[in-house]
Amino acid sequence: EGSFQNGSASFKNRNASLNFTNKPDRILAKISVSGKLHAELNFLKLTEPLCCTSRVGLDGFNYTHKEAGIPVSGHIILGGNKCEIIEKESSGVVDYTLGYLARHTFWNWASGGGFDVTGNRIGFNLVQGVNETGFTENVFWVNGKMIKTDVIDFQYSDLDLLKEWKIVSNDGKINLAFYPEGERSANINIGVIASKFHQPFGRFEGILSNGQEKWELKNGVGFTEEHYAKW
Repeated sequence: EGSFQNGSASFKNRNASLNFTNKPDRILAKISVSGKLHAELNFLKLTEPLCCTSRVGLDGFNYTHKEAGIPVSGHIILGGNKCEIIEKESSGVVDYTLGYLARHTFWNWASGGGFDVTGNRIGFNLVQGVNETGFTENVFWVNGKMIKTDVIDFQYSDLDLLKEWKIVSNDGKINLAFYPEGERSANINIGVIASKFHQPFGRFEGILSNGQEKWELKNGVGFTEEHYAKW
């Protein structure tokens, strides 16, 4: 209901309830799963979000609104243990994507954030495989300021996605290493539609540059993705 800037979305069944309230400057999330997981989180929006629309094939399109490395506050309760999320130490990701994509679509994606060695807040969104018309959604943020980068190359073992990944851009602005610590995955095939993906999560390290300045990221957090979809 409403829009990404000012609206809400919710889901509820016997085991879970999720509620997201979008306000101009923040997203409020309330989550409860199986009576074991409870979370209330406050995501502060960026003043320079990524908003990208690109053509897909003859009559398709892809629209995405993404933000990464954003401050988050709140708490998570799991199994009776409460974890406080501290805004000045946290790093969150927001993704709102829709479109009419190719029947068979494959992509790699990396997103996350953290702080560089001097304390600057860093976020990044890097994708290969969805946008086919010369436009990309590859950007990173330094203290909320968005910096565009070129085509991204994902270098990893498709036989073992929990080994180290290399993520580099053609213009030399991105040179990151990703060290997986676990993953979530699914392989759903019901004939007319399918979704097969691996989403490792872990640590990022490396250099981001705007061509003049460089920022060294250490112990950044986030995820990568290998995803095939039929829709």
